[in-house]
Amino acid sequence: MERCAMEFIARRWWRRAEVWAIAIVLVGGGAVLGYQACYWSLAESQSKQVEDIRSAYATAMVERDKRLDELTRKTSTAAEKATKAATTATQAADKAIEAVDRVSQ
Repeated sequence: MERCAMEFIARRWWRRAEVWAIAIVLVGGGAVLGYQACYWSLAESQSKQVEDIRSAYATAMVERDKRLDELTRKTSTAAEKATKAATTATQAADKAIEAVDRVSQ
């Protein structure tokens, strides 16, 4: 009789241990799945942010290229005007030299 009672108690405790082991496995599995889902969501969010940053960078580069083209055009125009001014100054200096030569004669 005592053996029967011991087996009953042992089976009861073993079932409790099985239930706790299954519960631990289920909770652990749920935690791992939750972590993986969170990590996947974070990776997706980070990928979207990188995509936004890249598109903003591309837009900024287009604006920079426009500004550089405009600056190059203005610099070219300024160089042409400076060349014309230098030519005019050289011509004025030549005429001044001619005037001085005439006066000295």
